[in-house]
Amino acid sequence: MKILLVEVEGAPLHKFRDEHLGKIRSMAPNVEIVKVSSSDLLQIQRQLEDADVLAGTLWAIPPIHDVKNLKWIHSFSAGVERVLTPEVRASDVIVGNCSGIHAIPIAEHILGFVLIFTRRFYKTFRNQEKKVWEKQGDVTELRDKVVLIVGLGHIGREAAKLLHCVGALVIAVDQPGKERPDFIDEMYLLEQLDEALPKADFVVSCVPYTKETHHLFDMAKFRRMRGTAVFINISRGGVVHEGELVEALRQKVIAGAALDVTETEPLPKESPLWDMENVIITPHHSGWSEKYMERAVDLFCVNLKAYLRGERLPNLVDKTRGY
Repeated sequence: MKILLVEVEGAPLHKFRDEHLGKIRSMAPNVEIVKVSSSDLLQIQRQLEDADVLAGTLWAIPPIHDVKNLKWIHSFSAGVERVLTPEVRASDVIVGNCSGIHAIPIAEHILGFVLIFTRRFYKTFRNQEKKVWEKQGDVTELRDKVVLIVGLGHIGREAAKLLHCVGALVIAVDQPGKERPDFIDEMYLLEQLDEALPKADFVVSCVPYTKETHHLFDMAKFRRMRGTAVFINISRGGVVHEGELVEALRQKVIAGAALDVTETEPLPKESPLWDMENVIITPHHSGWSEKYMERAVDLFCVNLKAYLRGERLPNLVDKTRGY
């Protein structure tokens, strides 16, 4: 069996180090492991000719159209939309991901976004750049603020737990069949999202990007929110109708937004979002951490162990649902 590992060019946090390769070899001593750079597309194509397993972070793996030899594609990210080409969807190739490894850093990122708005850091940071000493009379507390988590997967649960610990009231929207954890005050179904939105001071999108969630947040949803509410997106840019978000901010339909993801990435320089005082933008790095690859490789090894035994992958992706 041959495993082809594709690493991102110029991204030190996503490099396969010797200790990572050692962990994989310890799981499968007789397996051939080949490591290539995402920039070397010709080499990737050559190595794919006899590879059984293809693995790498989502943006390292090129779209796969020839799947005649592949048996398993594993994304070292939670998202798999780039991997799920029509050929992969229609084939017997199984797809796995690293859902769960981002929960801690992204939950902390969400907490940081929330504190930036409650403590008005976004104003004081800009005043510091201009050397202006001006106290913010509208600073407030996170305690007892209502935070709505939309999508209660690994990230949503970790964020809810963290926010609950610092005194926020956490409500959540998710698919049917999940019990309400102790750290969540109220649970709603996705079809009840419109009912939950007016209750929240912060609305956090943690949903996967699928056909069903494309442009889930549009002007109609923003109008359901409080005028003082802040919208936070750490999922995928496509779950938001960005043009309507811009209008909602311009018209003061909502009070602000914190975005780690955008519809087009990098965010174009001409986007009005860059210049909006009530918008915080981070460049899709909420899941990054010095522990990223350590966690990703450990989870890949758990799935590799199951694969070698002929068992179902713990992180198997439903190719129909897209997650």
